[in-house]
Formats: sequence, C-alpha cells, structure tokens
Amino acid sequence: MTGWSYERLAEVAGRYGTPVQVLDLARLDRAVDELTAALGALVRPARAYYSVKTNYLPEICRHLRRRGLGADVVSGYELAAALRFGFAPGDVVFNGPVKTEEELETAVRYGIRVHIDGLAEVSTVDKMARRLGRVVDVGVRVSPGLPVSTSADPSYREAATRAARRNRFGWPAGSAQLAEVVKAIDAAPHLALRAVHAHLSSQIVHEELMLRALDAVLAEAGRLHGAYGLREVNIGGGFGVPGIHRPRLGPLSALWQAAGGVGPVDDTDPVFDLLRFLGEVERRFDAQGLAGVTMACEPGRWLVSDAMAMVTRVMSRKDLPEVRWLLLDAGNHVAPWTGTGERHRFVPIGREYASEPLTFAASGPLCYENDIHDTAVDLPADTGVGDLLCLHDTGAYSIGRSNNFIRTRAPVIALDGPEERVVWRAETMEDVFRFAEPGLSPGS
Repeated sequence: MTGWSYERLAEVAGRYGTPVQVLDLARLDRAVDELTAALGALVRPARAYYSVKTNYLPEICRHLRRRGLGADVVSGYELAAALRFGFAPGDVVFNGPVKTEEELETAVRYGIRVHIDGLAEVSTVDKMARRLGRVVDVGVRVSPGLPVSTSADPSYREAATRAARRNRFGWPAGSAQLAEVVKAIDAAPHLALRAVHAHLSSQIVHEELMLRALDAVLAEAGRLHGAYGLREVNIGGGFGVPGIHRPRLGPLSALWQAAGGVGPVDDTDPVFDLLRFLGEVERRFDAQGLAGVTMACEPGRWLVSDAMAMVTRVMSRKDLPEVRWLLLDAGNHVAPWTGTGERHRFVPIGREYASEPLTFAASGPLCYENDIHDTAVDLPADTGVGDLLCLHDTGAYSIGRSNNFIRTRAPVIALDGPEERVVWRAETMEDVFRFAEPGLSPGS
C-alpha cells in the first residue's frame, strides 16, 4: 500500500497540535476494496460485518456502511450507534457474552439477529418474540477450544492451549453444553436457529492454526445445518495486520533471560494472506456440506488499523547510563496498547535527521510505570525535544479504548483527498468533569 505523506502529517500536527490522530479515507477504501475482491472471488454467497468495537468513530462507521458492510455490535449502545449511523436492522448482528433484557428487547423489536452467548438469553429472546407475535432468527456462538497462535517458546504454547480450552465465549464444539443450548433454542416456539458464529482471537497471523480451529467450528455447523437449515456461518475476524507485532513469550523465556541466556525469539510474524485464507475456508465449507450457506466474516482491525496514524511529539530526552529515553506526548490515554508489549512502527517526520540510528526506549507522558511503547526502537541519533514521530497502525482499539487518565483524549482529523476536517474533537477538562454532581464546576 502507498505510504503516508509524512509532510502532510507534519502539517496537520502544526495546525492541530499533538498528539493527533489522522484518518485517511483513501487508505480505508483500499482495505475495503481488497476485502470486497477477496469475498467476491468466492463461489458461495459471502458478506462482511464491521466489528464496531474496533473503532466506533462515526466517520468510519458511516463510510463502511456506504461501502456495503454490515455491523457487528456487542453492547446496547453500539447497537443504538449502528442504527444511528444508518445501518439497516437486517445488516446488524448482536453478538457478545452479556446482553441485558433491555438490549435484547431493542434488538428483537428492530428485527436484529441475536447470536446467543448465554443460556438465559434463549428464554428472554423467546419471550420478547412471543410478545411481538413473531418468530425471530437467532445464531449460536461456538468455540473450537484450539489455540490460533504459536511460538518457539513451549511455555507460551502451553498457556495458549490452556486459554483456548477455557475460552468463555460461546460453547465448545461437540460439547454437552452446546447441545443443551441448541435443544433450548429448538424448544423455543418463537426462535429459529439460522446462524453459527465463531470469533477465535485478535491479530491472528498463523493461518494454518486458524484453519485448524475453524475445522471444528465448521464440522459443528455442518451438523446443525443438516438439522435446522442454517443460512449463515460467521467465521469472525481477528485477521492479523503486518504493522503490529505482539510478543509471544511465556514464563520460560523470562527464566532464560533472568539466567543470562538467550531464549526463543519470535520477532517476526507471517503475513496473513486474506485471499488465500478465504479460499481455504470455502473449501472447508463445501467439505462439511454447507453448500449455499453464506460465509460471513467480521474484520475490524484488518480494515481500519492502517487507515489511521498518530503524530506525537518528543517532549523530553533522557540519556541515562543504561538506556536512552524518549518521552512522548502520546501515551496510554491515546494508545491504550502501551505497556502490553505490542509494538507499532515509529517514523521520524518533520525535518531531515541524521542517518545513523541509536536505540531508544519510547514512553508516553503519563506518571504511570507501564506507559511504555517500546523498550528498544531504532531512531536517528539526533532525535530530540520538539521532534515529531509518526506512530503507525493506530486505527484499531484506539478511539474506543482511549481514556482520560492524567491527560485528555486527542482529536481525529480525516483526510479526504485534498480536504481535511475534524471528525472527533479534542477532549477538554470540562468534558472530563461533566459527570460530576450537578452544579460542581472544575474549579469548585
């Protein structure tokens, strides 16, 4: 994909200050085009829902709705937002582990399909459908119980396997618990089981493991299709993007390092090939007798990650005996993945820099020990106070998970060709304290 114009990003930072998020609608469109082409290459019917939790910025949601995507929501206010953004009820799926009676009532009233993820939801949705005098389609969430990531570190692999078996979303494929839920749906006179849904994880880069996990889901879907006539199987999202690296290290790696040794290294990720992956999934649909059933997916990060970048400024440089720190004005309040080890690419912008690199540790501005972007990032040796850095791949899980711990949230500027506009204003102190008791002003 064509790179960002760093000159333009620096100009935006000069106009709006830092930190500032920048949304490039052309980059978003290119991702949608690639997804549409990959789904269009399939023989079977296929569709995509946008996972609203990934980034509920109205500009993004409305843009994706205009491009023909549906919406996957996991809370009542996301459901209300999707309707406000113009998604038709038939293009919305209500997923998630907890749904209140009020939220379920709204979904049933609007004709939004609910994907059952709690046994109590069956009787609640049936009761509401009966009250409205209709039979409503529902889906059921299925978990394969298999890991979708791996590592050279065996302790990581063991932890990932255990976590997959203990997954709290949906019910294990082939389990007595899933059979109980399906039986309850079948016995409910106002419900019709029409969909199976699985969402395996986030930032998945190991296609072969994801396919192995989906085999278990699709085998279950094949059995349910034979009994109930499914219309859709949603394979979820979580497709990995190349601009982000997540560490895959377990406790064994920490022990090796503590002993002064060199443990297993997982610094590079395979590139997730969406076109190849969807073709493999389609073959598995056919093998399980799912002819004519729509293949659905719900990418979030894959669509929006690269469509946004953040410009941040170096506020302080500390050259200490064992580390060189760059303290930036963008931290956990606008980049909530800081402190997790998740690495995003930094590029110095705004001027000419020295060619020789040095290794820095980069942190945010917060008085909080985990506000750290990266403990080893190579940047020009003359990087210092006042310089601008572009932080790449900030479109996913930045707006909705941002916070006002110590500092306020940043604005979002949308680039639409040569035009630019504010699509999310900067948070103010008044915004932060608006929930205080009536009549209490920030200065009281």
